[in-house]
Amino acid sequence: MFQSRWFNPVLQHSTLSRPHLRGARPLGRSLLVAAALSALAACGPTPEQAIEEAAAVEAANREVLVTAAFVRVQGGAAALAFLPNPDAASLGLIASAPREGGLDLFDADGELRTRHAGVRLSGLATAPGFQLRGENLPLIFGASADSNAVLGYAVVTDGIRVLDLPLAETTPTDGVAGLCLHREGVGYVDLVILGNGPTAQIWRIRDAGDDVLHVEQRQSFALTAPARQCATLDGDIYFASPASGITRIGPDGVIEAENNQSVVSLAVGDFNGSRLVLATDGSTGQVHTFYALDLMPASELTIVDGLSTPGIEQPSAIAITPDSYGFTAYVAGMIAVFDQEDQRIKVISHDAASRALVSAD
Repeated sequence: MFQSRWFNPVLQHSTLSRPHLRGARPLGRSLLVAAALSALAACGPTPEQAIEEAAAVEAANREVLVTAAFVRVQGGAAALAFLPNPDAASLGLIASAPREGGLDLFDADGELRTRHAGVRLSGLATAPGFQLRGENLPLIFGASADSNAVLGYAVVTDGIRVLDLPLAETTPTDGVAGLCLHREGVGYVDLVILGNGPTAQIWRIRDAGDDVLHVEQRQSFALTAPARQCATLDGDIYFASPASGITRIGPDGVIEAENNQSVVSLAVGDFNGSRLVLATDGSTGQVHTFYALDLMPASELTIVDGLSTPGIEQPSAIAITPDSYGFTAYVAGMIAVFDQEDQRIKVISHDAASRALVSAD
């Protein structure tokens, strides 16, 4: 069912070579040009202008083939995160927060390896290289909006087991609506904690030798509106707010850029030198992309059918990793998207997405 062990990402491309209901690009281009030309008499643009306008519309829409789909599990996915394995790339895991609660861990082939019961989580962050008492112990953190708490989990890679991780009791000043990873250092993890109101904080979680992991609130800053999702890249934090769209805040806490596009999930990454924010709105069939620096729109990405896997009809939760997951398709990382249409997590080769998003720039 999956092609991750033998799939050649060279086959991934941004222009389909066969007719497709969601992406018949040559036909679509012809219709756009024909429509523009037919309006010449009424609107007055030259044929060259009409063709240029049609080409601009075409250039703003990109396509990429889906690489694989995970097994369908009960509960769907409210949030996604990657847990790469630096010692054995193909043994990396993908974490999902089912809407009914707990954690699901999948392998790179899309098989469910373990399900850990627990409360509902509205955000996930991972620390794959965490050192606990001198031993490597990958960690997962989740935001519980129902209990206004941050929860921790340790992953035992031998046998793929999840253990509840004790954290020092900390009272958030504005509750907990979501979280994301800010940075991971030697012996500590910094998390961005989203408050219920228009606030965010940086928490540091570290091993201080006690029975519980030490939690320290290090920074706090105000937002223009309450945020529910976030992502980070090189110290910059990107917030998704149902009320105000996307906001980029610099390391000093100052708002650097804003875009009023309403989104439900976002991720940020580097695609062949172009830093882009990928975002979903939960209702349309496209993934919106924005330039990470100024949040200006870049293109609309449609994820179409792969060799034996249906494309993504209604993308929602999204995550990006540049870390290798082995095999041919995932050597440069992958993108994971939850498709609300068929309730499955689907993944795209990072290489293929890079070619689709920047090859025509």
